[in-house]
Amino acid sequence: MRLAPRTPQRLLDAYEDLLVTEGERSATLDAIAQRAGVSKGGLTYHFRSKDELTAALFDRLRVLVEEDLGIMRAAPAEAARYYIRSSLDIASPLERCNVAVTRLAQGSNPGANELLAWCRVQWFDVLLEALGNEDMVHLVMLLGDGIYFTASLSGTGAMPSETDPSTIDRIIALIDTITP
Repeated sequence: MRLAPRTPQRLLDAYEDLLVTEGERSATLDAIAQRAGVSKGGLTYHFRSKDELTAALFDRLRVLVEEDLGIMRAAPAEAARYYIRSSLDIASPLERCNVAVTRLAQGSNPGANELLAWCRVQWFDVLLEALGNEDMVHLVMLLGDGIYFTASLSGTGAMPSETDPSTIDRIIALIDTITP
């Protein structure tokens, strides 16, 4: 039997979902409370302000990124392949949280911009440890960004073959020919 998420978790989920689906302006305290199915007083009992909700969202992203980095550190020989393949998963908890924080960064939230930069540096450093070549790390990260962007365009006329797993496998095989 699966337990329902606790109220703070539901509130954070609602905030994240509003940011992802409707943007920062729509993520008002009233809208967050309504989406979570609680009163505004219930929301402010757990999070006194939107700043506290934002801090919790930032903490969530840090935890998800640390988990992702742990996977990469556990198998350094697979780190680049993992990074590229995981770029296809646009609906993962990590990607949804990353998009939510990106929406805040687009609204000029300095903390969001700093956090996203921290994430990129962490991934860069782990990939550099695994690959030992800065240019290759840039190639892998830019490739992952492009795959993610293209995957996020599904249903918009983007070429589906670009994000087909067999295409990604062939690209990874090509990268394998130029990495040690």
